[in-house]
Amino acid sequence: MNRRELIVAVCLSLFFLVGFVGHSIEITLPWMLRLTPYTLVVCGLIALLPVLLESDKRVLLWGLILFVSTFFLEALGTATGKIFGPYTYGGTLGLKVLDVPLVIAFNWFLVILGSLSLAQLIFRRKLLAAIQTAALAVGFDFLLEPTAIRLDYWTWHTPGIPLQNYAAWFLIALAAALCYVYFKLSVKTRLPVAYFLIQLGFFAALRIFPPAV
Repeated sequence: MNRRELIVAVCLSLFFLVGFVGHSIEITLPWMLRLTPYTLVVCGLIALLPVLLESDKRVLLWGLILFVSTFFLEALGTATGKIFGPYTYGGTLGLKVLDVPLVIAFNWFLVILGSLSLAQLIFRRKLLAAIQTAALAVGFDFLLEPTAIRLDYWTWHTPGIPLQNYAAWFLIALAAALCYVYFKLSVKTRLPVAYFLIQLGFFAALRIFPPAV
């Protein structure tokens, strides 16, 4: 990570730290919830900016396919309960199409790209990197779920979070990662890794210290 990316990563970390504090104080929590979709879009675009500027546009094509695919899987999931289990989205994540917030598919892209870039730093073998990516994505969702439910990101229509949800996360992330590694895609920037870890830390902190709902 070069100096400019390091500065951006530190700024994003501080921004999410402020968000964590804001979620922990009852009087500021409503503002945090209103800002959630805008925060995810703006911070995600900042993390993706070096990727957009890199020369290998195949990564962007992969990202576009991933965005569209995950959006329609989410739409099918909310309509039928057959993909992740029975659930519906609340109002916190903003603009919806087919009952799915558009920011959800965008964050799928960010989570998988970040976990992929991290996995490739650990494993050189393509299959191992793809499996590690899927495991990291599932771990991210595991940390996210309790907070997401408390903050009305979505609601499960089951007594608990179905294991089917984690299986779906694993398979979707694995399929996306296999396409990425076997077409020899890569990004030079480490900002997606940093952003993945920042979000992971944010939701881990909110899991330990639940928001003031």
